[in-house]
Amino acid sequence: MKNVLVVDDSATFRQLLCMGLSRVEVTSHANITEATDGEDALSKLKNGHFDLVLTDIRMPRLDGLGFVRQVREGLGNRELPIIIISTKGEEMDIELGMSIGASGYLSKPISMPRLKELVVKFLGE
Repeated sequence: MKNVLVVDDSATFRQLLCMGLSRVEVTSHANITEATDGEDALSKLKNGHFDLVLTDIRMPRLDGLGFVRQVREGLGNRELPIIIISTKGEEMDIELGMSIGASGYLSKPISMPRLKELVVKFLGE
């Protein structure tokens, strides 16, 4: 069974994302853990195993970019797939996210086919 971490300060968006993941075959029965910001997510990562992380950028305490940096550099985890989901969808935002170690990037409002495509890319069918 796959373990997915969903990180967003909006409870509504976390719920929407969880519903979306439940419609993707590979994550339809996954254990989904929610985190409210980067600090919360780092704590959960240190105490558990995850196969995929979906994170927002704009959050209090530790934003999504800082979170990705912490996972890649602080924890030294280069293998964990991290998909950034953000309202900041300009080319330079995407390039920045990818350059610091994101595995994928989705712009809000998210496209379900694109979400499915990325999830399947990282977790398989």
